[in-house]
This record gives sequence, structure tokens and C-alpha cells, in this order.
Amino acid sequence: MTNRTLQMPAAMNRRGSTTPSTRNTGVLVGLFFLAATFTFAIGNALIHSYFSSATPHNAARIAGVLLLGCCGLVVAANGTAMRRILSPLTPIRSRAYFALRVTECLTLVAVGVYFLTGHAQWNAYVLAVYSVSGAAGLVLSSALLTSRIVPRKLSMLGVIGYPVFLVGSVSAMFNLIDITHGAGMLALVPGGLFELILPIWLFTKGFASHQIEG
Repeated sequence: MTNRTLQMPAAMNRRGSTTPSTRNTGVLVGLFFLAATFTFAIGNALIHSYFSSATPHNAARIAGVLLLGCCGLVVAANGTAMRRILSPLTPIRSRAYFALRVTECLTLVAVGVYFLTGHAQWNAYVLAVYSVSGAAGLVLSSALLTSRIVPRKLSMLGVIGYPVFLVGSVSAMFNLIDITHGAGMLALVPGGLFELILPIWLFTKGFASHQIEG
């Protein structure tokens, strides 16, 4: 009876708390998501301002390219951190997510090289980035849904949102809609909400470590 009593708090602790290493990884992943969002948004805006300005400043183009490169490094780091978390739970999808994030990084670097070496604006470059990002997000959210390391409703937001995001990106490639203006931007909303709410959850609650450990 005594041994059983002593074991109960430990079991309850495993179910109800996160380990420091898991919590730290969750905070890092949350930071990576937010950093990727802001570096891409600002970098993209600077590149567009360079090409749309009547008197373009080369500093804006260089700063925009550097921010896209930073975004690429951040998403690759995100894939690395999530691989550590997901490998014991969903090994195939953890590798797929890592590969897609590295591909996204290479895509962003290639875009940066294009803008540094050329002088023409390529408006569709965001669609190439969005397509890889959407595929990565779908893999991640499905892995989170299966592994149950974040709430089911949050995972479902990604599972529903990223296919909408992907369909919108592919449709934009064929000029069926414009996801950068007007009503077409609604395709970005569900996935965008997922990438905003997930970091907030990770900052406050972290991953459910009993699933990772047990």
C-alpha cells in the first residue's frame, strides 16, 4: 500500500505537467513560428516597396532579401525542433515535416538570390513559398492531431485550414483567384490563425509531455 501511494503523485505529475526540456522546445517552436511570420511579412513588404516605388532604394531590396533568408533559417530550425518532438510519436511525418521545412528554406534562399541577381519582379514567388509552407503545415497539424500533444480543436484548425490554404495557392497559380488581395485572402485566414494560436498555446501550456514520454 505504501509503495502504491508513493507512486500515485509521480503518475499524476507525468499526466499533468511538462518536463523542462519539452517546455523549452515548445517555447522555441512558438518563437520560430512567430519569427517566420514576421520576417516573411516584412521582407515581402520591403521587396514589393522596392519594385513599386518610383524611386526605388536598393537598401530596401537587400533588407527584404536578408529577411527572407532569416525566415528560411527559422523555418528550417522549426522543422529540426519539431522532429525531436514528433519522432517518437509519428516518425514518418516528423521526417516529412523536416524535409518540407528544409525545402521551404531552400525556396526562400533561391528567391533571395533571384532578387539580388535580377532586376525584375516575380509576383508569383509567394505562391511557391505558400505551397511548400501549406504542405508542411498540413503534415504538422495531422501529426499533432494523431499524437495529441496539443488540444484536438487546435490541431483540427490546421487540418482544415491548410488544405484551404493549399487550394487557394494552387488556384492562384492558375490565375483563378488572387490570394494577395480582396476576398481571395480568406484562404489565408484558417492557417494563419493556427500559426498565431499555436505559439500562444506553446508559450503558456507547452506540449503534453506525457504523450511524448509515455
